[in-house]
Amino acid sequence: MMGLFWRIWAVFLVLSILWLGACIKSSPPAEGQPDVLETVSAKEFRLVDNDGNTRGEFGVDPDGSPDLCFTDAQGEIRAMLTVLPDGSPALGLHDAQGNVRVILGVSPDGSPRLDLSDAQGKPCAVLAVLADGSPGLGLSDAQGEPRAGLAVLADGTPGLSLMDAQGEPRAALGVLPDGTPVLGLMDAEGRSLFSAP
Repeated sequence: MMGLFWRIWAVFLVLSILWLGACIKSSPPAEGQPDVLETVSAKEFRLVDNDGNTRGEFGVDPDGSPDLCFTDAQGEIRAMLTVLPDGSPALGLHDAQGNVRVILGVSPDGSPRLDLSDAQGKPCAVLAVLADGSPGLGLSDAQGEPRAGLAVLADGTPGLSLMDAQGEPRAALGVLPDGTPVLGLMDAEGRSLFSAP
């Protein structure tokens, strides 16, 4: 349902841009030629509602990053699509207070990543696939400290790591490529308390 909503907005934005281009065309077409522009160039396009309030913008930031933003009726940014200066695309979804809650992006090395944040903007969960193809999930506490990680390494080895409040590993569980299960428990200084096998 939400995907359909964004598709409709995107189509509406494209149609608005084309209409704007037709309105600002400097000279009428020659007799018998279609009224079509080859190119529309501008630094910014704005989408407004019936009351003249800005609801969307398509522009370029001072650092050269193109942005497509959509705002709610109160003027808060709720969604932003951008390409960062390093070439990384990112989609940010904001709550009603303007806090970024979801970021979906692709890093310069091609690794996709999904970040979920709490109402204060602190990261809570990260889902990523590294350049070597290893998927991983990281979970953080209310202070933003990493507390749990689940990953499958490129060789197929799955692993679970649990951390203390300072982000230090305290327990690890995995299965080696030969099928051997492993378990390790560590103290606050990282010394082994127990390991098996």
